[in-house]
Formats: sequence, C-alpha cells, structure tokens
Amino acid sequence: MKKIIILVLLSVFCHGFCFAETEKELFENGVLLFKQGQYQEAIDKFSRLIEIAPGNPDAYKNRGVCYMKQEKFDPAISDFEKARELFPELKGLYSNLGVAWYYKKEYEKALQNHDIEIEMNPENFIAHFNRALCLVELQREKDALDALDKALDLNPDFYWALCYRGDLLARTGEIEKAIESYKDAFQNDPENTYAKEKLTLLKAENKEKETHPAIHKNSSATLSLQTGAFLNRANADKVKTKMIENGFDADILILKDSKGRDWYLVRSGSYSSAQEAKKDAAAIKIKLGVVPGICPSGDW
Repeated sequence: MKKIIILVLLSVFCHGFCFAETEKELFENGVLLFKQGQYQEAIDKFSRLIEIAPGNPDAYKNRGVCYMKQEKFDPAISDFEKARELFPELKGLYSNLGVAWYYKKEYEKALQNHDIEIEMNPENFIAHFNRALCLVELQREKDALDALDKALDLNPDFYWALCYRGDLLARTGEIEKAIESYKDAFQNDPENTYAKEKLTLLKAENKEKETHPAIHKNSSATLSLQTGAFLNRANADKVKTKMIENGFDADILILKDSKGRDWYLVRSGSYSSAQEAKKDAAAIKIKLGVVPGICPSGDW
C-alpha cells in the first residue's frame, strides 16, 4: 500500500481573521500556487504573509503543508506547532501533524495527533484511516481494522480504506473477507488497478488451495517471507536487489494465476513456524520499511 494515500488538508479560507488587501492576495496566491504544484513559490507567498501577519495560523498551517509536499517534515512540524499555539481549534491541524510524524516514523506521536483530530471532529473519516496506518506500524492490526471499519462507516465508498482493509484481512488469513473488501473497492473505482490486481491474486490462490488441498496442507510445514508480488519482472528484480543489499537472502518465485499470467514473487528465508518467520519479518520491516507476508514456501 502506497504511503501517498495519507491525505493532508489545505486551508483555503481563514477562520475569522481579517486581512488587508495585500494579505488577502498573498494568501490566495499561495493557495493557487500550491494547487498548481509550485510548492516553493507557495512557501514564499506564505512566508511573506507571515512577515506581515505573524498571528495568522492558517498561513503557518498552509506553509507546513507545502513543506510536507517537499518532504521537509521538520519545518512542517514547526509550522503546525506554531499554528496550534495561535489557534488550537484549527480544523485539520492535528491530522497534518499526525501525517508529518508518521513520515518521520514517530508512530505514537502520529497516533496521538490523529486521536485529537477525531475527538474534535469525529466525522473526519480520513483521520480514522490515517489512524489505522499508524496502528499497523505499531503492530496493532486488530485495532487498525476497527479504525478502518469506522472510516468506512463514515464513508462506505472510500476506495483506499477498502483496499487497506483487504490487505490486513489477507495478511491475517481471512481470505474470503479480504476478497469481499477488494470487490467493494473495485466496484467503487473500476479504473484503479490496485484492488483488481489484489483480487485476481487472492482468487487464484483460493482456487489453487481448493484444487490441491493436500499440497497446501503439507506445504505449511515450510514457510517463507514474501516482500513483493509483481506482474513485471523488473519490479521484482529491484526488490530482490534491495533485499540482498540490506543483508537478506532473496529469490524470485514464478507462479501462474488463473488467467495464465506469470507472477513474480520475491521470497526470503525458510522457516518451520510462523513465530520463527516473524523475527526476520520484523528485521525486514526495520531496514526496508515493508511488512512481509508469511507464505508456504514454493506456493501461493
């Protein structure tokens, strides 16, 4: 799941703060430049606005969001904290702080800020979703599923929440529920390939297990870690190289799905128990920032 699915909010209007005309123009031009992807130019506008109106929390918040787009998380956090000092009730502020701390891998701090945002605005489904991402990093997958369910209660058509829910359910072995979640996502956005590819892979795996149950029963005695599954061999090779460069053994397993397509699965290790595999999975997560799946060796 791509980290870009974490969303941040940009203030387009001020919250009761009066501007002189020059200040209003600086603010609006900064927002326009942000929307055009000209983040440094937007930062310059908001910085000028802060010089003129240092008590404007929206200027700090917006400049912080621009810094986020440049992956400059420390100045972003500094701006968000200044906005909080000026106006603690500013809408979306704690969501942005949570996102910034998430990217710095300070997951407890990120979670705390999302909790504050939800307390202030319980209907913010994005905050519930972002909260789930933090909980997964803290290895609280059951709580993450509860957070995703809350996000989907508020917005049943939220594509990425449905996809991420499918990912977590598949990882914990609830394949049928995962398939249903991917189906819902695909129905909501047929043009997006993520749910479609995951759905195809899981259906092929399920069919294979039903066709050869004895093979899958025996194969559970030996397990491997999977760090990626690709239809493109070049992508699999990149992950394999990265694994080896970080001191892990890695190989590529090629399996066909129900449509006859070749999948390139990046696998590592050989384990007799899931508990044993989890130790190396934790090490891979720390070094590579990905959470490997535990799979039967040589099989789906």
